[in-house]
Order: sequence, then structure tokens, then C-alpha cells
Amino acid sequence: MIPWAGLLELLFGGGGVIFLYGSSRELVDISHEFTLLTIDPIFFGDRVPRGDGHPVMVLPGFLQSDNYLQPLRGWLERMGYAPLVSGLKRNTGRLVPLAAQVAERLASAVRERGASATLIGHSFGGVIARNVARQHPELVRQVITLGAPLRVDAAPLSPAIPLTAIYSRTDRMVRYPRALGPDAARNLEVTGSHCGMAVNAQVYRHLATLLQPPPS
Repeated sequence: MIPWAGLLELLFGGGGVIFLYGSSRELVDISHEFTLLTIDPIFFGDRVPRGDGHPVMVLPGFLQSDNYLQPLRGWLERMGYAPLVSGLKRNTGRLVPLAAQVAERLASAVRERGASATLIGHSFGGVIARNVARQHPELVRQVITLGAPLRVDAAPLSPAIPLTAIYSRTDRMVRYPRALGPDAARNLEVTGSHCGMAVNAQVYRHLATLLQPPPS
């Protein structure tokens, strides 16, 4: 089943976040990226190594809720991971209280599952993810950001927590190079729109590799 509801939430949810930016081109690009994803073998797990079952929390972007990330969470579950919702009813951009809310939910999930989590943050959700990892490194395996404005709250992470920043030079909202991570980060480029990062097949290919445990 193709999760079209996730696309509709991305396009029109969060108080019309795309319309807030006034980008009709963004609407076209997201629809195109989502369509390409749903016909791409990566979306159905073709040649994707099975996951190890560790929890993966996906955090929404500015003015959004968890709803539009359902296609990504569904894919994570099919690939063998344990996807977690952030619990944010709306990402208001208030970093400190939102990070505290996410950390509380994350701590409960990590205790229940007995394994640290990967945090994937889209847009400002990436800023929140990095803040949570900085404050609670014992809960976090790694941080992956998708088009995140990483110059906001740019204090470093623990060297023990890998940070990967996925970015696009065609991002109209967090313009290059603002989504690049610091020197210690791994930066991976894709082609696509800002909001479409959550439904971009190139992003999913990177995630399929990044989520695998490091060689022992």
C-alpha cells in the first residue's frame, strides 16, 4: 500500500508550511520525488540489508508533526528497524522544551528495547536531534540530519556519536552550505527539494547504509 496520506500531510499539514514559504515549485518537486520513491526498488527493500532491530526515532521539521513521516517510518519497519514517533504535535522551533520532550520519550523507548537509538531529524528536527544527543549521549547511537540548519545551536557532539548531514544544493529553504555538518561530521549530498527529503529515494539509499551496524 502506497502511503499517499503521508504526502498529503507533507504538502498541506503543519498549517501549510510549504505555502508559508510561498513555493509552488516545492509542491511540484515533492510530488515528483514521492512518486519516484514509490516506484523505486529501495522503497520495497530490494537488496537492502535487514536491520538489527534497534530503535530509530524520526523527528519532524518546523511547523510539522509526526504524521508526514509515516512513509519513512513504514520503510524503516519493513527494513527491520523499530521506528519511533517523536511525539511532537507541532515542531514550533522552541528548541529547549522540544528537545526535553523528545528526550523523555526516547529514554522510555531505549529502556524498553534495551538498545540505544538512531535519531533522524528532518529540517529543524535535525537541530533537535543533535541537541538531544548532546544532552543524553547514553541514549543515542548516531544522528542523521536531512536538510537541517546545523548552524543553529552548533555546539559539538560527543566524538562517540557519529553525525551525518544529508544535504541538497537545490534546497530552497536551508540553502547550501547551511545544512552541512561541522568538520567531524560526514556530509552526503543528494538532489532534491527541502521538504522532499523525507520522501527522497537517494536519501533512503543513504539511510540503508548508515543504519547498518559498524563492522565488528
